[in-house]
Amino acid sequence: MKFRKITIEEFEKLKRLFPNNEDMWIKYKKKRLEQLKKQEIDVFIIEEDEKTIGEITVNYRNNTLETETIPNRRVYLEAFRVDKKYQGQGLGQKLINYCIEYLTNKGYTEFTIGVEDDNEIAKHIYFKLGFNKAIDKGHGDEFDPSEYTLYLKAN
Repeated sequence: MKFRKITIEEFEKLKRLFPNNEDMWIKYKKKRLEQLKKQEIDVFIIEEDEKTIGEITVNYRNNTLETETIPNRRVYLEAFRVDKKYQGQGLGQKLINYCIEYLTNKGYTEFTIGVEDDNEIAKHIYFKLGFNKAIDKGHGDEFDPSEYTLYLKAN
């Protein structure tokens, strides 16, 4: 198992984790590639035998809520996915911890993540990782229009 940040050229590797909707993938890819080029995001993955089995996006700029990010201090973690075959093994938690360690080494001290109020499994994991202070309420985008609570973890 390998955890790492991907390059723009590797973005296509994420397609296998995306729902089987080609039109949505094309829109998603276009948006994310623009953000990568502007250095607004980084994408971290879990790999096994060169196969991408998990991802999380680190957003350095606010999307829908002013509380998501603070330049050079707070980042927003989003687009968190783990292949169903690999869920329940703690790999997602390891990926989040890898990102937080990477970002802490870059000087970031606060991390936010959004979770739907009825997603008890995700909330349990995030609380265990220290995302336990609810700081805002938000509404997703065209890729995930759900309402969510924004949680903060401060190191």
